[in-house]
Amino acid sequence: MESATNKIINLPLNRPPLFTGGVRELVRSPHRFFLNLTREYGDIVQYRATPEPAYLLNHPDFVKQVLVSNGRNYNKDTHLNKNMLQLLTGQGLLTSENPLWRQQRRLIQPAFHQKNLVKFASLMHEATTHMLARLESYAAQNEPFDMANEMMQLTLNIVSRALFGYDIDQQAALVGQALNTLIEIAKPKRHRSQEMIKILDQVVYTIIQQRRQQPNHDRLDLLDMLLQARYAETDQGMEDQQIRDEVMSLLVAGHETTANTLSWLWYLLGQHPEVVAQIEAELDSVLNGRLPAVADFPHLQYSNKVIKESMRLYPSAWSISRCALADDEIGGYHIPAGAIVALSPYTLHRHPAFWPEPEKFDPERFTPEQEARRHRYAYIPFGAGARKCIGDQLALMESIIILPMTLQKFRLHLVPGHPIEEHAVVTLRPKHGLMMTATKK
Repeated sequence: MESATNKIINLPLNRPPLFTGGVRELVRSPHRFFLNLTREYGDIVQYRATPEPAYLLNHPDFVKQVLVSNGRNYNKDTHLNKNMLQLLTGQGLLTSENPLWRQQRRLIQPAFHQKNLVKFASLMHEATTHMLARLESYAAQNEPFDMANEMMQLTLNIVSRALFGYDIDQQAALVGQALNTLIEIAKPKRHRSQEMIKILDQVVYTIIQQRRQQPNHDRLDLLDMLLQARYAETDQGMEDQQIRDEVMSLLVAGHETTANTLSWLWYLLGQHPEVVAQIEAELDSVLNGRLPAVADFPHLQYSNKVIKESMRLYPSAWSISRCALADDEIGGYHIPAGAIVALSPYTLHRHPAFWPEPEKFDPERFTPEQEARRHRYAYIPFGAGARKCIGDQLALMESIIILPMTLQKFRLHLVPGHPIEEHAVVTLRPKHGLMMTATKK
């Protein structure tokens, strides 16, 4: 990373402002660094972070241009993807490029069709029931617990079962520890990373080989869907290496991001008892004490608004980066080929032109009327365009099951004085966890 000189350089009008200071802040708190840049310099600013020129873009029109209308001009050949995610996910959906990405997306997309996701509702009920049993033991002892850690365990349980069925149960803790270590290494220590990846590979490849040897087409998990998928051109299935890469991509995207979303949701609800009371009233009316079913989701309108607003303030995927393949013009400014462009949902979701009082927690931003009036690309917790997260509906389904099931049984309280610090590494997570207490209803 280049050294800072802490000065602003005036440039010709066809290039955006260049910010050359604040490198320490960029490393320590990159999401707040981005937010401060947009507040001081506007919706497009050049900053020094890599040998290539880097541009922070913070307007829905720019999001649309980079991710949708001119998306073919931008790929994922960036530091985050090459030096961090790709170590783990290889050529999976998270980091691969065309033509491989398009081929894989087409092959895997049917597994995430609504009719397939419905099959996982009972799995989510079961996993959440196990989590609630742990909370009940904490409540009985009046013992504080780390809700962020509980959400990590819960979402790992869900995505592991969704991927591997019950074959993963004995290794789930090992997988969780390895994934957490990899995510926390902001600048990967290659030796330590390789140790963790080796652990994950051993688990994943062993299960793949077992399935190859003992196929069972009646199973419902995603791994079997991957194994049974066939390329239209050749009628051939995926090689083990490609299946491994897709599994790793789904593990990272389906575990870490959803856990963070839920953690920040509980943090916000801990500060807003009036919102909790309104959710509880809706749950009483719609569910009347029973478990939430897929048919209930459209009727849990306020709960959905709360989840969306939580993802606005704390998008787990806080930064999206792309590399320009050819010259482009964005907002009247020249973007050269080879430049890195950064889009930050964290800053975009706080743009005052689209979000009045942007730091305020207000679920009513997501009424149908408000959503219809707002720019389509002002809210991108799952990205946008062709490479929008393939598991977005699965993640929302988890949240709209876990939130009601938990509030039906417990009142949750933040532990006074416990520090809450936003920690932006690959994802946005609470750095010191989220200590809470539970009172059984």
